[in-house]
Amino acid sequence: MPNVRNALQKRFDSIDKPEWVEAMTVVISAKETSGFFRWHDSGDIQSVNHLAKIVQIANNLPDIQFWLPTREYSIVNEFVKLYGDIPSNLTIRLSSLMINGNAPSGIAKTLGLTTSGVSKDNTFTCPASNQDNKCLSCRACWNKSVKNVSYKLH
Repeated sequence: MPNVRNALQKRFDSIDKPEWVEAMTVVISAKETSGFFRWHDSGDIQSVNHLAKIVQIANNLPDIQFWLPTREYSIVNEFVKLYGDIPSNLTIRLSSLMINGNAPSGIAKTLGLTTSGVSKDNTFTCPASNQDNKCLSCRACWNKSVKNVSYKLH
């Protein structure tokens, strides 16, 4: 749909604007009443600079728990090499590249991160498919002690 494509493009273009971190901090602070925020329901991190901005927003809002699913392992790896630790309120889940593919647990462990994917393994299974596709009270994706979350194919 053109209107969706245009809205996504507008959001993508805004990432490089100097006021993006401050604007996102204000918007998330004003709208996020649950204390939990998910980055990217569509798309992924675009660069080390983009991830650095997300980290800054997490640092600006320490009372909000952030979840960032990503397949951009190399960007995350480069960020950690350049800047070090990820804030405690930002859970980055490295997503498997294929359905029923292996979770990228090796690099996740090296970086101190968690994983996710669409699989039939015996890790924590996301309950959203049984809850009208909503998290409701589940917060496993934001919880760093849950090492892998498995989502049902949808």
